[in-house]
Amino acid sequence: MPRPLVAACAAALLAAPSALAQPPATPKPPVSTPNPMKDAAERTRSALQLAPAPRPEDVRSIDSLIAALYDVISGPAGQARDWHRFRALFHPGAQMIPIRRLKDGKGPAATPFTPDDYATSAAVAFDKRGFFEKETRRQASGYGDMVQVLSAYETRETADGPVMTTGVNSLQLVFDGRRWWILNIAWTDDKAAGVPVPKDFTRK
Repeated sequence: MPRPLVAACAAALLAAPSALAQPPATPKPPVSTPNPMKDAAERTRSALQLAPAPRPEDVRSIDSLIAALYDVISGPAGQARDWHRFRALFHPGAQMIPIRRLKDGKGPAATPFTPDDYATSAAVAFDKRGFFEKETRRQASGYGDMVQVLSAYETRETADGPVMTTGVNSLQLVFDGRRWWILNIAWTDDKAAGVPVPKDFTRK
């Protein structure tokens, strides 16, 4: 076949619609924009459904909530604590944060952990020695349904034994319309703070 005819046929084939042409691409669905706040709200709703049921008398007021917290962790050596009751005081995602001095004298250092972490660790410690924590005074402030409580405490190994430490628990609380929750607790003692616990916690 003469070369010009071959070239002409090739040009015609390229110009004609191809029988092997690909079908039009299926439109891709729009990519959703991540919404971390919405995701967090959904996780919290799910966690609340699985949260342990509290004793109603423990969560009806600020006084009862704090009293339950001190009561549930206190007891003689070897006495099992009611960790279900303990966990039921805390909102999902709550943290417990001791503020301590490091061994090299540096700090203070904050070490956040969960109520579950505390229960696991304290159960071992309380099996070997007694621990009693008592509130000595309190200062609270708040707005709407959120309250900040500074609760001074003292600890003992027996109910009527000598005081081992004094310190302050800083609690963030919230009322959801039905009950009070502990959102977070941070605490430090007089050794870590380097000064005695004051009578008035107000700072300017």
